[in-house]
Amino acid sequence: MEKQLEIFDVVVNTQKQVFNNLISAQQDLRVQWIDGISKTHAAITSIPGLPENAPTKEALSQFNTWMGNVANQSQSATEEALKAQETFISTYEKQLAVSRDLLKSFIALTSLPKAA
Repeated sequence: MEKQLEIFDVVVNTQKQVFNNLISAQQDLRVQWIDGISKTHAAITSIPGLPENAPTKEALSQFNTWMGNVANQSQSATEEALKAQETFISTYEKQLAVSRDLLKSFIALTSLPKAA
């Protein structure tokens, strides 16, 4: 009985690692995405020799607003996605605990001596 539970635990722990790695990778990607947007924004706004006339300033102002919105929306979307995945993992872990108990009961039931 212990061997079957060990196998179950190894499979479950591997799946948990996959989910945790997925969340970690998405968090890192989000940080890199926001950092990339910020660097792009800084590079564009600091181009030497940009004309100081009104249309250029207006275009740069609109670009700044757009970039800010992109960064904020991206951050909000990824935070919500991460919350959903964390909820999924929590629910999955609860289901695995129930499945482990069921497996343990099934193994105990099948190892009862048979009536003659």
